[in-house]
Amino acid sequence: MLRSPPRRSGNIWRSRGRSSRSTCVPESEEATPMAPNGSAAPADGVSGAEQARIIDIHCHLAVAECEPLLAAHRQPAYEPYLYFMNQSSRDHNATMIPSISAQLHDPEARIEPMDAMGVDVQGLATFVSQYGYWLPTAVAVESARVQNDTLAQAVADFGGRFAAVGATVPLQDVDAAIAEMDRAVDELGFKGLQIGGTVDGHNLDEPRFRPFWQAAAAKGVPVILHPNGYEESHRLDEYFFVNCIGNPLETTVAVHRMVFSGLFEELPDLKLVLLHGGGYVPFYAARADHTWEVRPETRTRIPDRPPSHYFKRLYYDTMVFQPQYVRHLIEVVGSDRVMMGTDFPFDMGEADPVGLIDRVEGLTEPERVAIKGSNAARLFNL
Repeated sequence: MLRSPPRRSGNIWRSRGRSSRSTCVPESEEATPMAPNGSAAPADGVSGAEQARIIDIHCHLAVAECEPLLAAHRQPAYEPYLYFMNQSSRDHNATMIPSISAQLHDPEARIEPMDAMGVDVQGLATFVSQYGYWLPTAVAVESARVQNDTLAQAVADFGGRFAAVGATVPLQDVDAAIAEMDRAVDELGFKGLQIGGTVDGHNLDEPRFRPFWQAAAAKGVPVILHPNGYEESHRLDEYFFVNCIGNPLETTVAVHRMVFSGLFEELPDLKLVLLHGGGYVPFYAARADHTWEVRPETRTRIPDRPPSHYFKRLYYDTMVFQPQYVRHLIEVVGSDRVMMGTDFPFDMGEADPVGLIDRVEGLTEPERVAIKGSNAARLFNL
């Protein structure tokens, strides 16, 4: 359980550089004046605004105000990440989580580490343990609204340093999820949604979720997929495998099911963002293609194009820790599909995201600029 930060006095945040804007996305002209990263002159074909902004699309801001709603219904079995974690990992988290509590809960505490990493804008979402897909619908709607309102306030208060890219939606009730998507985007200014890899044991490719995917595609809203451990993690309890292996595995299974089910064939405009570099998807794409070629049962819903065709239409972050793996990701899906991500402020995150991209061999300067920020700016309309 996350610890709540100290109660703030006065306004919800004590901030520097506050803005009176009420939308969740900074206007480019206001967000770009050579903030902490000290960017040089724009690369050829890249605007000054895009060059100046380093954008991190994979960040978490916990919302303490929704925790009482969650705590009243939470059971360990509802969340694979927590359920399969052994005592050694629980003991470590008991000290790790409090050590990052300020950065996890308070936007103001994030500014200094953002500056140190050279990050101009963090794309905010809560995190999967707060999505509450196991809640009764009415409680889930209330919790999602509290989370989204809180993130919207953080963005409005901090002078262009944050953008709301991951609204929470109560997917246990698809109609309620669509309604909250509309509210978050149309009223609060969110530019994306963030969801888990399963919904209370249900796969994202199941027919019950088709109306949600159709609505997101029609609205043009990117959907970020963030795993919460793997549903069948009985063998992953030790050595923090529930995260190390389980999170990328959950993404891999979810995305393969979505591709082979024909979801992306049906909805070519659907924008899906995969974190942790897409799990194992880009690194085993050739095996998926081979399976499609030799096994007729895999072609029933995607008869004309191999899985890699659809993998290349998705978006990925750089959370793979080594430049050679970023290089491989780019070779598989293209530099225009890759965006910078850190998993801030957790210990499994990337501490030097800009340096990681700078160390990738064979990139042109416009490609580096795109991965550091302009790809995200275009996808999320920042």
